[in-house]
Amino acid sequence: MFLAAIAMVLTVFNACQKEELKTSPDEGIAKTGKADVYLENGYLAFKNMNAVDSVMKVLSKMTRPEKEAWEQKIGLKSARAEFDKLFDEYEKLTSKEEFLKFKSKYAGQLKFNEMDETDCSIDYPYQDSFFAPVMNSSGILKVGMTLFKFTRENQITILDGDLEKLNNISKFPNDNNIILSTTLKSTNDGSSTTNVTGFDGWRTSGDRRLWNDLNWTKYIYSLSGYPFPTFKVVYKGYLRQEGQKKKLFGWGNYSTTYVVEDIWYQEGNQPKTLICSGNHISPETTPYYDWQFSYTEYTTSSSSSYDNATRPTMSCKGNVSFRGFDFTYPIYYSIRNIQDSRYNQ
Repeated sequence: MFLAAIAMVLTVFNACQKEELKTSPDEGIAKTGKADVYLENGYLAFKNMNAVDSVMKVLSKMTRPEKEAWEQKIGLKSARAEFDKLFDEYEKLTSKEEFLKFKSKYAGQLKFNEMDETDCSIDYPYQDSFFAPVMNSSGILKVGMTLFKFTRENQITILDGDLEKLNNISKFPNDNNIILSTTLKSTNDGSSTTNVTGFDGWRTSGDRRLWNDLNWTKYIYSLSGYPFPTFKVVYKGYLRQEGQKKKLFGWGNYSTTYVVEDIWYQEGNQPKTLICSGNHISPETTPYYDWQFSYTEYTTSSSSSYDNATRPTMSCKGNVSFRGFDFTYPIYYSIRNIQDSRYNQ
């Protein structure tokens, strides 16, 4: 009954479409104007989630020096720049002793795998790093009227964009404009799945190994306030690839490119779509790459719909690899709706 009262729009992306920028990367963002994206209080502010996706798409085509030049021009200190600076230091490590010192030094600025001592990789220090290219170094961005802050454990959403609430959440215990999400990608709600071709976990070839995950996440933001509030609830479906190589002190990250081939994607009752025809290669990146497959958005007048909304079944299949791997192998992933647990089929 709830879904019948809202207008829902599903977009299945051609995630691997090869297209050239018609303008320079800097112009590709600047041309949107202040109405679409601008710097506010040290973070990027976007007109809506479509503007976020547009900027992330342009940024993904930039080289690192181009990104740094653009950020310096507008005055942004980004989460990406913070990570890349630490990654430069990480790449110079030559022993387990050096890695452990590095880990101790930057325990508050990076995430490390505490479950596997052979995994010496590093990650962004956020519960959800999908927006890392457009977050500032404190994990903050603004969409519409709404402020988002990503921390190690949580996603904090301030629907009315009140900075005082963001900085002093404990002072507003009963404020309906504050949403604290702690299980964005918990495996026990079916939001991330394993490969179901008989391989569960890393696929290893020589001194390289590759992990793939089909992921889903959701966000809510406000376009207008009371007395006539308008909210947008957004789902995003994407495939994340993470490649590692064997270093002297264990498995670790490196800058590389990722490959997908003939990827079919299906969401809900929509027909299966060939979103990546043939072989496609990502820009060079670290520590992983996200291929966005779908964008589902609906408008509602009630923020409670964020908790009540049900995620559809999602699935994808195709072939994957990355630079340094000597073969391409098949995957099949599927995510059931929110009532189901993590599963293989």
